[in-house]
Amino acid sequence: MTPDSLWKDNILYQPESLIEVYKNKLIALSMYEHAKNHTNNSVGATGGRNDDETKKHFAERFLTSSARTQFVVIDPREDFKTVSNNLKSTFSSGEISILDIPAGTGAGILSLLTSLAELRFHSKLPKLPLHVNIVGADFSTSALMIYSQLLQEIENVLKQHLIFIEYETCEWDATNPQSTNLLIRQFLKEEDKYEEHYVLMSAFSGVGSSNYKKFDKSFDYIQTALSHLHTTILYIEPNTNEASTFLGFIDKLHNKLTTWLSKVINLSINPDARFQWHDPITGNTPKSAIILKQYSRE
Repeated sequence: MTPDSLWKDNILYQPESLIEVYKNKLIALSMYEHAKNHTNNSVGATGGRNDDETKKHFAERFLTSSARTQFVVIDPREDFKTVSNNLKSTFSSGEISILDIPAGTGAGILSLLTSLAELRFHSKLPKLPLHVNIVGADFSTSALMIYSQLLQEIENVLKQHLIFIEYETCEWDATNPQSTNLLIRQFLKEEDKYEEHYVLMSAFSGVGSSNYKKFDKSFDYIQTALSHLHTTILYIEPNTNEASTFLGFIDKLHNKLTTWLSKVINLSINPDARFQWHDPITGNTPKSAIILKQYSRE
């Protein structure tokens, strides 16, 4: 049963610990009023390399992205039962290494970790030591700076629930195989230390369908480099035509690697059956829908 602090009257509420660090960062960036006045419609800023684009995207889209990840983790309506159970099992204890791409300002990883902490607090998950190594990669250095700052701010809260994190960031150009090679070498530099490797890919579809073909060599390299490990690759996307096109592109790449992929899960919430989530900045309750794919080697 999902605690009322996260799901009440069919509305999703994000963890207070996440909201606190998010608000504090908005204030520090002088973006609180911008976020408060944003309408939460389906169109928002796209992240970019410069500071202004990053701050606008952080103010307009961070909570939207984090809500999608949280909804998959806690799965209050059992829309994604298999994936949610796998997530909770993987991040229950032990040593896990996670590659977060594109990392952005950290909506996905912050939502995952704070949701796990909240479930532990309410005794919905066992409170066992969990050590998570995080490599966050993105093309925006300004986004990665916020990413690191937020993880630093949330670190002590997570420790209270026996979730211990180490993290580093890497500037990554997904169109450049050499950049991807450097990223994977960084991610796997201590591969024997970890029981499982996890790749979280969230909101990649926003780059536009015309750009996907530029990523094929890098995506193929990532999949091949992880093929000898206990690995899960999870894609969480908004349920849009653009995301469907992107995940179709991903399917074609993964079909080349069926010899090592032992399990493929495809799940989505129909856009007509969206979930609502509470935005504590605006006071609104926007709607969202999700499409996801999980590939794993056990």
